[in-house]
Amino acid sequence: MFYQPHNLQEALELRGRLKNGALVINGGTDVLVAMNHGTLRPRSFLDLSHIEDFNVIERDNGWIRMGAGTTFAQLGRLDIKCLREAALSMGGTQIRNVGTIGGNLVSASPAGDGCVALLALDAEVEVASAARGPRRLKLNDDWFLAYRETALADDELVTRVRVRADMSTAWYKIGKRGAVNISVVCCAVGRSPDERYRLAFGSVAFRPMRAAQAEQLLDGQALPDALIDRAAESVMKEVSPIDDHRAGAAYRRAMCGVLTRRLLCGLQE
Repeated sequence: MFYQPHNLQEALELRGRLKNGALVINGGTDVLVAMNHGTLRPRSFLDLSHIEDFNVIERDNGWIRMGAGTTFAQLGRLDIKCLREAALSMGGTQIRNVGTIGGNLVSASPAGDGCVALLALDAEVEVASAARGPRRLKLNDDWFLAYRETALADDELVTRVRVRADMSTAWYKIGKRGAVNISVVCCAVGRSPDERYRLAFGSVAFRPMRAAQAEQLLDGQALPDALIDRAAESVMKEVSPIDDHRAGAAYRRAMCGVLTRRLLCGLQE
């Protein structure tokens, strides 16, 4: 069966009735890859791509709110540096035109570039169910439960994402190619006007992560070289990368230190 609601309430009612009996899709970029590899054989689909206003981006009292159907092509036109550059680093033009931020969050890949950028922006995820209504989760504290597992209940849909609009940010991604690549390591940093720092990384843990200890070192401080070096050393202790076919753990750990230094220095330029 293929379900294609045209408004959010209809989608939530279908989700509540079908639960995990129908695979939720929007852009479907990850789903199609898994189906082509034979690792996913869904019986039914709940397609959210026709929901009205599901891809609207708006400013709201110091925050930017984006619908879960916002595409990476849209994010690539924002004036938020880390989110824009992360979006433009993902896939090719066709993928960015259909891949969505909601899908990136639900996939919860450790290499999820969009999730890493959102972590650096203190993002909040808004979800809803037909039975219980909406709720809001902090991305860093509440969302990721385990490898590719999130706090989204089986009768809920991601509806919006909120990010702070007042942060200075930077982004860098290391991959095997210059474009259309999966991260070997990626990093996003954010600094609020009151000098609170966020350091986020991908492909170095079971989930996209923040380096909390390094953030505590930096909060409320200027950024002399010695402090940046201490933060980089802290980051290399906090991450837990693995060896795989893309890179070794030692290389990933070292690159986390390099990117921390590079991006924190870049915030001062």
